[in-house]
Amino acid sequence: MDTPRDGHSAGARAARCVLLSTLSVAALGRAVLGSPLAPQAPTVPSTGAPHPSAPAVRVAGMTLEIRAGRVVVTDVTRGSPAGRAGVLPFDVLLVVNDRNLVDLDPITPQEVLGLLPREPTLRTRLVLGRGAGTLSVDLPQDLDGTWALPAPSAEPRTGTQAPPFTGRDLKGRDFELKSLIGKPVLLDFWASTCPPCERAVIPLRRIAERHEGRLAIVGISLDVDRKAYEAFAYNQHLPGIQLLDGGGWRGPIVRLYGVPENGIPYYVLVDAAGRIAATGDLDVIERALESIAAKPTR
Repeated sequence: MDTPRDGHSAGARAARCVLLSTLSVAALGRAVLGSPLAPQAPTVPSTGAPHPSAPAVRVAGMTLEIRAGRVVVTDVTRGSPAGRAGVLPFDVLLVVNDRNLVDLDPITPQEVLGLLPREPTLRTRLVLGRGAGTLSVDLPQDLDGTWALPAPSAEPRTGTQAPPFTGRDLKGRDFELKSLIGKPVLLDFWASTCPPCERAVIPLRRIAERHEGRLAIVGISLDVDRKAYEAFAYNQHLPGIQLLDGGGWRGPIVRLYGVPENGIPYYVLVDAAGRIAATGDLDVIERALESIAAKPTR
């Protein structure tokens, strides 16, 4: 019978057509690309040394370098915005403003800086790797989109008159700093996205209780989201009067007191006569409170 042979021949012819078509596609690919596709080169292990074309970058009081294909914090200046935010040497940058750096290998510190958007919030949000855990921090950002301190402002010095300001509290009532002259005032600069600010709430409440009736506390939030500001103030039971500056790192009160140069949390103690008595962290403020407690107002 001829039928089986014809069927076998038809199947063979179909198989040959498929093979020829495949070879034709491959040949067309070589013609378009100019050369056959080469296998990917094996990954070269990192030596752990800084990238030769990527010198260390100094930003917000910390130094960034390449180590083992990752951007690593190698130095943090004490009292700098990075230092006050809790950044430590050997922290590894994992995320910058919602951009995952783990998927960008290799990457230089300059390329990391290039990831920063020019946002009106003037805020850089970082997620850092530390051992098996992570840390989320916020840092001030300048108008050029790099981690740097904004242009210096006229930060008030100890012994000078505290710059006056006005605001509106959580209940919508108008507030003026001069209305509190006659007793010491503690200014607390914070943000809901600042983990050190949250950790400082308990000692701040302790100070408020210890000096109840003898100390006024005024909190100034750097939040850009009013709901976040209100939720943090209520949920954390922040003591005293709470104000929303409204401009983030470039808010009018924030700039008036030089907060961008110092980071948050940041505290300013104003004595009963309206002069700057101390600035810095809560330990400094508590010592200053003890020293001015018995002093008469001039």
